Amino acid sequence: MTVRNVSRLALVVMALFPTLWGFLGLVNDATDFNDTVVNAVKPMIEMTNTYGNPLQQVRAITAPWAATAGLIGIMSVETLAGIFGLVGLLMMIRNLGSSTADFARGKAWMMLGCLFAVLVWGVGFMVIAGDYFLSWEAKTMPLSNQLGGMIYFLPNALGLILVTLHREDA
Repeated sequence: MTVRNVSRLALVVMALFPTLWGFLGLVNDATDFNDTVVNAVKPMIEMTNTYGNPLQQVRAITAPWAATAGLIGIMSVETLAGIFGLVGLLMMIRNLGSSTADFARGKAWMMLGCLFAVLVWGVGFMVIAGDYFLSWEAKTMPLSNQLGGMIYFLPNALGLILVTLHREDA
């Protein structure tokens, strides 16, 4: 057992976050697509659960197709996080005992997976849903979008930081 091998295993474990959450997000949204559109995305982008400030309500999107398009966008980014994370995970596993350069190619794919995870759950849920569409103003469970997004965002951001900082002697 060496520090190099254990640090590589740590990255393999961290690659599970974008991989599994990306694919589980896709499966969960696909198997409950219509209910998610109607009960989650539509009321959020129409801002029906906010304080009703007319200066803020101008942000609301009420086009009939918008909630469906929004969920498809979310699912697309989640799926990319899963795909890129999986490619990185498999390449890192395959190259656990290989050269630094071979292992680093898997790290690059893991970085992409983590970036897309940060994009969807950090920027998408915490910033866009939370502050642009003011989901923090919801009358029930006001911070659920932002806190839920943060739960997914944090391990992926940590994975991105770790994989970026990981260095080995060539």
